Amino acid sequence: MSHKHATLQATVLATIQRHSMLEPHERVLVAVSGGPDSVCLLHVLHDLGYAVEVAHFDHQTRCGASGEDAAFVRELACSLDIPLHEGSEPVERNAQAAGESFEVYARRTRYAFLARTAAAAGLRAVATGHHADDAAETVLLRLVRGTTPKGLAGIPPVRTDGALRVLRPLIACSREEILAHVHAHEFPYRTDATNADLGVPRNRVRLELVPLLERHYNPNVRDALLRLAEVQRDEDALLDSLARAFLTGCRNDDGSLSRAAFQAGDLALQRRALALFAYEAGVVGDFEAVEAARRLLIDGATGQACDLGEGVLLRNGRDIAAIEDLPPRETGESALTVPGETFVFGRGYRVQLLETCPPEDLRRYCTPRRQVFDAEKMGAPLTVRRRQDGDRFSPLGMRGTVKLKDYFIARGMSRGDRVRQDLLLCDGKIAWVVGHAIDGRYAVTQRTTHLLQVDVD
Repeated sequence: MSHKHATLQATVLATIQRHSMLEPHERVLVAVSGGPDSVCLLHVLHDLGYAVEVAHFDHQTRCGASGEDAAFVRELACSLDIPLHEGSEPVERNAQAAGESFEVYARRTRYAFLARTAAAAGLRAVATGHHADDAAETVLLRLVRGTTPKGLAGIPPVRTDGALRVLRPLIACSREEILAHVHAHEFPYRTDATNADLGVPRNRVRLELVPLLERHYNPNVRDALLRLAEVQRDEDALLDSLARAFLTGCRNDDGSLSRAAFQAGDLALQRRALALFAYEAGVVGDFEAVEAARRLLIDGATGQACDLGEGVLLRNGRDIAAIEDLPPRETGESALTVPGETFVFGRGYRVQLLETCPPEDLRRYCTPRRQVFDAEKMGAPLTVRRRQDGDRFSPLGMRGTVKLKDYFIARGMSRGDRVRQDLLLCDGKIAWVVGHAIDGRYAVTQRTTHLLQVDVD
């Protein structure tokens, strides 16, 4: 084993131990894109003796090149005899349909896939290839865009999302060290040409802004940014604990906030406590929303309300403030006409039977508003309803089932969107979370002879 190999392994192992990332024999899902960072991460964790499984998500981009990445990862997992979990979605097209930027939609979709996959495989840890340069560039990007003190904490070594832990074992390794490692050991990897696209803000920070700062201001600017992030994470953890204690002191037994107790708190604690309060309601409130809510509790009139974000309202009483209940969700279950069109919850569901496959790849043909199923598997009555407590389904590409609630949270869906989510059922079982995933039990396979298509207006 080379000195460089041993040094990089030692750095990763020290990082894992310092942040209590993994137990010695814990299974971990490794997100592998095929690039040098994730390939390095996979090999190092495998060499350290961890029980690794691979997850790869194909964004269906770059004129088919992403499919070649998927094939590469498939080969890599096979060569190491490691279990592989795959997912795929036409991200660019779906991002446009959702009215979101490619980067934001892709990140949310990718992490949702990782969360679903981990849950289905019974894993509680996901490792990603983020490294020290990523962390420094994130701090700088947030700084120039405008951020909160929490944002300056950068990429945390460990992030907890419910029962899932997202780990960054390479966070103390530089990009240069990682590339030296994969080249020294001749590990093959894929190169994503879009990483050189200066139209992407993060690429401009990496390729233009950081080199400029290194040349003209501080040759060690990356280290300075990392120190700032580390100090900020420690201070952020302390302030969060103080804010949680303050929030607990402001709560009434019914979960509402005492305005008098809140008004007695320090300004910084007020803002942090409200951000935590909003997060518990399923909202990641921005500064403007949090500040508006703070002013509401301090100066707002009885009956006045403000939007914490995503339609979640905080309303003042005379002595308290509380989250206003959402309108009761529409209930009931409506049968669909097959074939034919049925209107349910204000949307049109058009069902048709197809004798032949569509002319293009089904992965590209299907969209958030159009899905194709195996008609024989969908032979029972089809109905549409809203979600219910305890709902579960088996997303295509996953083993086992996942709670619908966990699926929604992993996708970052707001409280209001979760309440209004339509579900297509076959014989009482979820076949399609409309606009999102289908249940793999109803998916088209090579043995499918008749297809059923559902379009939603």
